[in-house]
Amino acid sequence: MNREILLQLLSEEQYPAYMIESTLNKIESMCPKVKIIFDDWISSGEVPSITVEGYSISQLSADYGMKTIGAFLTLDWLVREPEKAKQALKKRIK
Repeated sequence: MNREILLQLLSEEQYPAYMIESTLNKIESMCPKVKIIFDDWISSGEVPSITVEGYSISQLSADYGMKTIGAFLTLDWLVREPEKAKQALKKRIK
């Protein structure tokens, strides 16, 4: 994934400057399952219907106010640490 494209997307989603580098690192370290779908979203612009541990991109956006990149990162967290991520989501942590 082209870092400049990612920077543009983060800018469009109004990520604060202090979060840019860490967010880029998280995107680059996504698990393969989520990364492939993330790359497809970058190419097509269509939000996928992937569900991880009962959570989807659209649900995370609607219920938690997450932007698309944040929702993808949350899905990645749900793959990596499902119990910890689900507990945080139950507490409504964004």
